[in-house]
Amino acid sequence: MAVDTNTLQALGLSPAATAAASGTRTANNKLVSQDQFLKLMTAQLNNQNPMSPQDSTQFLSQMAQFSMVSGIQDLQSSFNSFSGAIQQNQSLSASNLVGHSASVASDKAMLPGNGTLKGEMVLPAAASAVTLRITDSSGTLMKVENLGPQSQGNLPFAWDGTQDGGGLAQPGLYTVKAEAVIGGQTTALTTQATAPVTGVTLGGAKGMQVELQGLGSYALSDIQSVN
Repeated sequence: MAVDTNTLQALGLSPAATAAASGTRTANNKLVSQDQFLKLMTAQLNNQNPMSPQDSTQFLSQMAQFSMVSGIQDLQSSFNSFSGAIQQNQSLSASNLVGHSASVASDKAMLPGNGTLKGEMVLPAAASAVTLRITDSSGTLMKVENLGPQSQGNLPFAWDGTQDGGGLAQPGLYTVKAEAVIGGQTTALTTQATAPVTGVTLGGAKGMQVELQGLGSYALSDIQSVN
């Protein structure tokens, strides 16, 4: 909290008197604290010319500035406490995700060993036909699923690794692409990948991160659903 010395001079406080009363100002320090201002104001009131007193409204104006700054600092302190409480609550919520499966927007999904690749596609409207294509990292088509007519909303999908050409695919990360025929037009669909939550990372440059098996790290706000 500080008051510009120009205002003090406007109140009739000379630079010399101001320096003597504060005792801490230097030539490069043009600001005084609230306590210093009160001392200066008291000195001014004790020594002012009774035939020509200073305008008290200027003192009140300065005190109002101090009160406003003090209020802003109190508000900032309260906000910091509130923000800390929110972060703590988010940490507890994120830690409860471990052991559950979570879905995030992604065109990649994980096929675990002896498991099933899982995800969802988002249909913005009812479709007369829906198709899911799964390719490996080299772009080789592994599976095509014709899912027929579907209603608007999220449509889950799963793949056990069985290839169209026969045999089982190796565990790993695969690309999923979905499209639907909506109103006679073929439309690409947004896909979500589902994977177990293996851990939560607190702090760091990116803040709190949720670790999804095979998919990597995501912010808590990226989580679309939890199963």
